[in-house]
Amino acid sequence: MRPVLRPLQALARVPAYLWAAVLVVGMLVLLALVTRVGQMPGAHVINRAELLVINTTAAQAVALPYVWHNERRDWSGQATYRLRLPAALGDAPLDDGLGVLLPRAGVHYRVQFNGHEVAAECWRRGPGYCDAGTHAHFVALPQALMAPVWADNRIDIQLQGQSLRISGLSPVWVGPRDTLNARYRWLRWWQVDLTWMVTASAFMMGLLSLLIWVRTTERLFGLLGGGLLVLTVRLWLSTPIFVPGPFPLWDYVHKLSFTWYCGFVYLFMSELFDFRQGIVRRLVVAMMALGPFWLAMLEWTANYQLYRLWTGVIVLVCVAALLAVIHRARWGMNVNQRMMVVVGLAVMVTGLRDFLVVQMGLPGDVDIRWMTPGSLVLMFAMGWVLVRRTAVAMEQVARHNTELARKVREREQELHAVFERLQSVESQRVLEAERRRLTRDMHDGLGSQLVQTLNMVRSSGQRIESEAVASMLHHALDELRLTLDSLEPMDGDLPTILGTLRQRVGPALQAAGIELVWQVEEVPAVPGLEARGVMHLFRCLQEVFANVVKHAHATRVTVRTWEEGGRIGLSVADNGVGLGSMPDAVFQGGGRGIGNIRLRAAEIGATVRFSSAQPGTCVSFMFDTRAVSDAQRPDFV
Repeated sequence: MRPVLRPLQALARVPAYLWAAVLVVGMLVLLALVTRVGQMPGAHVINRAELLVINTTAAQAVALPYVWHNERRDWSGQATYRLRLPAALGDAPLDDGLGVLLPRAGVHYRVQFNGHEVAAECWRRGPGYCDAGTHAHFVALPQALMAPVWADNRIDIQLQGQSLRISGLSPVWVGPRDTLNARYRWLRWWQVDLTWMVTASAFMMGLLSLLIWVRTTERLFGLLGGGLLVLTVRLWLSTPIFVPGPFPLWDYVHKLSFTWYCGFVYLFMSELFDFRQGIVRRLVVAMMALGPFWLAMLEWTANYQLYRLWTGVIVLVCVAALLAVIHRARWGMNVNQRMMVVVGLAVMVTGLRDFLVVQMGLPGDVDIRWMTPGSLVLMFAMGWVLVRRTAVAMEQVARHNTELARKVREREQELHAVFERLQSVESQRVLEAERRRLTRDMHDGLGSQLVQTLNMVRSSGQRIESEAVASMLHHALDELRLTLDSLEPMDGDLPTILGTLRQRVGPALQAAGIELVWQVEEVPAVPGLEARGVMHLFRCLQEVFANVVKHAHATRVTVRTWEEGGRIGLSVADNGVGLGSMPDAVFQGGGRGIGNIRLRAAEIGATVRFSSAQPGTCVSFMFDTRAVSDAQRPDFV
């Protein structure tokens, strides 16, 4: 297994720009092979034609390719190219029929064979954008339309031009229908299908780049997305489509998209190479800002020289950008920058080839442009660079996240240790507060009873009243039980708390001849009634029942609970002498017992009210359902 892995590991260590160099060289070799001028058996090329321009007096013999109205640069109007069939075809057998291949004919064209229309494109459409010169055309010549004498056969190709769009006719091929149709399908794939592939790829990559730019706000993605979307518009207008609307408007968009595409590509390269000098950058931005106004003036004046001048400006800016890249190369380049230089040089080779073959007449297939696949390679190279940058950024984010997780984990451990210490301190504080409460309650209750009993025994001398001592010890025992009852976990269950108190005060009320009426209903739990709160409630009710026994002269006492408007109510009402004619305001201050009731009620977050029961007195407690924290509750002394 190791002998197999070693070559793979060696290949994995090869830099990306070297792989890119190998691929682009392979692409150029493949393009050279597939675009060789092939032979079309039996086909003949027509290089001469008679040109008749509308509103002119006579026809003129021209050599193809020929651009009509070339001298004035005004391509509006119509022209007719008349072609004669080669004499050699008349003697050759044409079993599969005769066909015509038009590599270039624009902008709108119509073909007539011996006076009969046999093909047309963009000829009868209404106002709109349509350019038939972007791709090749195949026309089948019907055998029924052949003239009896071969020399009398003629082909009339009528062209209808558009302002600022060069119109003319390239050399025309005539020969066997199947042979020319095969050539046409190949040109159709190269000129139309491949363009649609590049258009779809540019649109998808541009849209994806813009979405990533919105999420990451990285300028490279925004520049790439903008460049690819304007390239999509230009390529879309370079396909055989019909777009409704004024032709000059879409021609303006077609030219402007090229200007902005060049600008976005340079800004992308500038951002990628991190250029320090901003002169070229400002020049490109100025070109992109001036382009809409310059091209609008071009469409308004219909002066093609303005477009030639503008094209020269774009070329100069591209040369300046190339010099900036060469200057930047002296400072050293990373892997991504080297790959872009390799791919950029390859694309420049494809553009140079198209210029030399199409414009300068060097050997090659003039009907096939290398720039289309070159643009596709450049587009994917830019996408690959961004993918690599994104991958590196994600790796950095992952490392930062790992480091951040480690620091967060350390901080969590520190906070956990601090929390445990604080929890320990809080537990000690709560225990200490509970100890002080128990000490205070036992001192006020049990301790007071025991001290009174001891004083009574000491003052009685030899005559000790056992019943009195037993009664006082019984009260002391009740105080101890009451304290212990308050320690039971009752979770704010008011009926349970009252039931516990009923066991303690019920016998005393019965002994005093007072009937206890129990109307305690199930109510929601009361927040704040923990051990200390329960003890406060016990003391409040203990004071109320003591007042009933000592002062009310009552025969019945009623304990009731209810829920009203999110609050819980508790009332103790007797049928004794009551408040008489005294208003409730007299009890706002109250005596020591009433003051203790108010203070303890405030401790547990309750409000207390004294009112007349007619007859008798009613003491009401209202509890809020919101919890009352220990920090908000004052210590009772």
